Amino acid sequence: MIKYIKYSILAWSLFLASCSAGYHSLKTSKETDFTISDYSTFGFQHDTVDSDSLPEPFFKNIELIKNAIADNLVSKGLRESQDPVLMINLSARMGDKVQTRQTDFRTDGLPRYTGQRRYSWKSEEVPVGKYKVGTLFLDISETRQDKQVWRGEIENILPGKETKIQTQLVKAVDDLLDRIK
Repeated sequence: MIKYIKYSILAWSLFLASCSAGYHSLKTSKETDFTISDYSTFGFQHDTVDSDSLPEPFFKNIELIKNAIADNLVSKGLRESQDPVLMINLSARMGDKVQTRQTDFRTDGLPRYTGQRRYSWKSEEVPVGKYKVGTLFLDISETRQDKQVWRGEIENILPGKETKIQTQLVKAVDDLLDRIK
């Protein structure tokens, strides 16, 4: 009986781990002497983006990211200022990707050819789906010395619905900033 309980607990834990949202990549780097508690204020670098070339949801998502960053840094003891000690620069990149698979005569059907000439069949890649990948770069610079003290990058597949994207953005920013010590 105990053996079955152990196996069921293991199965449930594997199931729950597979359901959690994992990131494609999450990278951070920092200066060796950087500690967030040494600083008191932060601010965002001003945007120099041509608003005509970008869709409206992009700006909503950038504001959502800025609010999530501000909430996280305020919880760490910093405050937002017009003359900050730490300057935050955001950049985002989105791209469309195509999921492909390799054809195989066993799964795609045997070649049907009844002619006189030689027949050859080649395996090829065929598209099976499209998805979007988003990457968020977050750079924190010290304004006095004008040097970058922390850099974070997170990349993940974006869901199709806008509400899910917003929820995922807030969680991604929190996970990224949790790595700041």
